[in-house]
Amino acid sequence: MEMNPVKSRALAQPIPVDHIRTLPVNNSVLTLHSGTYPMLPEDLQIDIQHFSESDYAKQYFSTHKSGFIFRRRVPVAQLMTWQKSPLTSPLLTLNRSLSKDAVRVFKVIQRIMGDREREKQAGGRIQQDSKVMTTSFNSSSTSLAPSLSGLLEEERWLIGEGLAHGELRDEIYCQLMKQLTGNSNAESIFKGWQFLCVLLTSFPPSKNFETYLHGFIQQHTSHQEGRIDIIAKHCLRRLAIVAQKGPRGKPPTLVEIEAASDAAFNPSIFGESLDAIIRLQERNYPRKKVPIILPFLSDGILALGGLRSEGIFRVPGDGDAVSELKLRIDRGYYTLDNVDDPYVLASLLKLWLRELCDPLIPHEMYNECIMTSNRPEACVQLVERLPTINRRVVLFVISFLQLFLEEKTQVITKMTPANLALVMAPNLLRCSSDSMSVVFTNAQYEQLFVYHLLLNLKCGEVDPHYRPTHGLVATPEGRPRAASRSRRR
Repeated sequence: MEMNPVKSRALAQPIPVDHIRTLPVNNSVLTLHSGTYPMLPEDLQIDIQHFSESDYAKQYFSTHKSGFIFRRRVPVAQLMTWQKSPLTSPLLTLNRSLSKDAVRVFKVIQRIMGDREREKQAGGRIQQDSKVMTTSFNSSSTSLAPSLSGLLEEERWLIGEGLAHGELRDEIYCQLMKQLTGNSNAESIFKGWQFLCVLLTSFPPSKNFETYLHGFIQQHTSHQEGRIDIIAKHCLRRLAIVAQKGPRGKPPTLVEIEAASDAAFNPSIFGESLDAIIRLQERNYPRKKVPIILPFLSDGILALGGLRSEGIFRVPGDGDAVSELKLRIDRGYYTLDNVDDPYVLASLLKLWLRELCDPLIPHEMYNECIMTSNRPEACVQLVERLPTINRRVVLFVISFLQLFLEEKTQVITKMTPANLALVMAPNLLRCSSDSMSVVFTNAQYEQLFVYHLLLNLKCGEVDPHYRPTHGLVATPEGRPRAASRSRRR
């Protein structure tokens, strides 16, 4: 009972979270938060991984048989090898109502990878699968070639099936792994890995299948032919992120699918670490001490009347407009063309903070934040001890939010310091606990921490080499044109 989170919540106390970090020091030593331990030999690690995979196969793979008279069971190794012919039944044990959908999914995967031609009618026109969505889901698809647009629509339909039917997600991943195993066509393999990148931005595998998928991807991180190693390493990062965040709410747009498929070679400024983002912009903005997206969005919010918008940062912007602006920025176009709603920029600012690979307040300092959240001076001192880039981003964000604390502004926006702390705390701090009781209990202390920063942090005096400024320009000058994105489909 002394360790019961419910009891701690009833006593109005924050609940510390254990953060176990795996830091390989060398080939034989592993450092955890509790000490240093010897690592297993690499050969033994591989054997354990194969045992885990085979154990999963025995438990979850459905039984497939071949032959006309003597029906023999097909081994899993043979079952998980590329094939030209269509599937007649799912690879995994599924609810019978999803069997036809699983067979149809395999046909779509074959078409995406170029292993199967799209059906044609008598007049030579391409015929879509009767169950696959054929309508354009957004206006952005009109700029795509008809053949490419058709494939992207099928990808979107397939992702929609995975989002709608959680049991089908492992089957989709498993079918794609099958077509990537023993495939002799380099172009087909590349397209399959591209599609895996898209899947890993949409929904995670089940916890049981996650280890199986991780092992499959890990085996290809040293496969340099066709640059598969680069995509595999990107997929490992995406798997860790999507496993933590869970599935998205709706299928991605066609343009989002196209961008996700090339993400391994065209890094995004969303979902990356702060260090990686700074490295990405060093060539074009060597003097910028914070990611360029921050002054762009904050100045845009001010230029579009954010100080006079009721519920700013609380009222969400239009989802499609947010996605479109996100893709535009990822392509290097920092413009406010066709954007006249400050709520869109405010939503994208929160999204960028929330999707950072590592939280703005590092996990190692999370417990200290919530435990000292009732002491304003301790909250300020903690910001001073943050890593340089994290500290400067915090100073920029807090100083920008402090512009909304003027009394005349609060009268219009209805966003008090407590309201701003409520909506911004989840974007600055991230509780890594799997317990909902811990998450809900600590939420109030996360908000209190941000509240004290809003009222007490003097952002211009913390860092002698950085003083945040706002409202200088709505669009940065000298914006380079976006580099052409490769479409290797």
